[in-house]
Amino acid sequence: MNRKMGIALIVFVFYVIWLYLAIYESSIEHWWSVNEIKQTTADSVQIGVSFIKVLGGTILFVVSAFIFHLLTGKRS
Repeated sequence: MNRKMGIALIVFVFYVIWLYLAIYESSIEHWWSVNEIKQTTADSVQIGVSFIKVLGGTILFVVSAFIFHLLTGKRS
């Protein structure tokens, strides 16, 4: 397998793992969580996913994949 394709696949798998953990396995107190409080009433709290945080994490993973892509040049 091509080295750059392998790095792209690894970064994609880490992105999917982060997204799952940030949505389903985290609380709103975790810094890496994408959950936020949408609405609060006297007896309940509605929690949802912040699309800004998901977009920020996606951009972070894309930039890191691009940097890894640049660092894995051809060896002579």
